[in-house]
Amino acid sequence: MSDMGVMEEIAHALRNSMSPGDRLASWTFRWAVQGGQVVCTQCQAYQSATQPCAAFVHRPGCCARRDEYPWRELAALLGRLPGH
Repeated sequence: MSDMGVMEEIAHALRNSMSPGDRLASWTFRWAVQGGQVVCTQCQAYQSATQPCAAFVHRPGCCARRDEYPWRELAALLGRLPGH
């Protein structure tokens, strides 16, 4: 297994063991919502709220590039998924 695979497994396990408040705090550490857009706190790339199902496109070299669907993640944290 690659180092990235191990890191992803660890991150997944940690997210699943966190309380809902801690998961929301983790999301706000990685993302910000400004003017109807979600912004990566690492690379400052952004995506409109009208594109919640599109994969997020980070800037080249962004260390957070594995996080691809911030709107879906936020909706799940808030207990509402679009279209459900």
